[in-house]
Amino acid sequence: MKHSISPWTASGMKDNNAQFEPRIRSFLENIVEDKPRHALFLNMLSMLEHLGSRKIMLSQMNRVMSQGTLQHLSEEARHAYFFKRHAERVAGKTLHGWNDENTMARLPAAMYFGRLDAAITRKVGADNAYGWVSLIIELRACWLYAIYQDVLEKSSDHMSLKSLLAEEDRHLTEMFDICGGDHYILKDLSAHETKLFEKLLEHLEKHLVNNKKAA
Repeated sequence: MKHSISPWTASGMKDNNAQFEPRIRSFLENIVEDKPRHALFLNMLSMLEHLGSRKIMLSQMNRVMSQGTLQHLSEEARHAYFFKRHAERVAGKTLHGWNDENTMARLPAAMYFGRLDAAITRKVGADNAYGWVSLIIELRACWLYAIYQDVLEKSSDHMSLKSLLAEEDRHLTEMFDICGGDHYILKDLSAHETKLFEKLLEHLEKHLVNNKKAA
């Protein structure tokens, strides 16, 4: 179903997250020029994209998989590969899986996703969780990757997120068409996700501060 307003307006996400943009921009500007830490962050993004693709697969495995759902699944898995490939390029070595040694804030990032998934499932029910989880996650991904792309363009790392951003934006539009009619629920879930993201951001900032002290 098409909607007369954008998912950003309906969710209030950009307004609620304006306070965090300087912080995440500062964090990204610090790590993109530090290859070891940048690799850890990229591997964290790979893990989160993998968790997203896994969520789609597990939640839809007992249903008739549509072409659109399969495309969404394949693209999220490819995004996990994209970030893993660049993490290993930046690290100059193979990063096997996702563990505490090769993944920035591995446990907090996994907890962010798990708690968000659980909260949304409780709110909308298991049958509707795939669409709503995807919608809320796509809002965060598009917000974060747009800032990341801007930082990368001004850095010495020439990695581009433009094609990935285009796919995430399309996913956002598709999920909003499916789930975005209830603006009250959307605002509520987006606000809850923002609280979880703030906790994850705090862990990322601590990683930055702790590594500076160690240096």
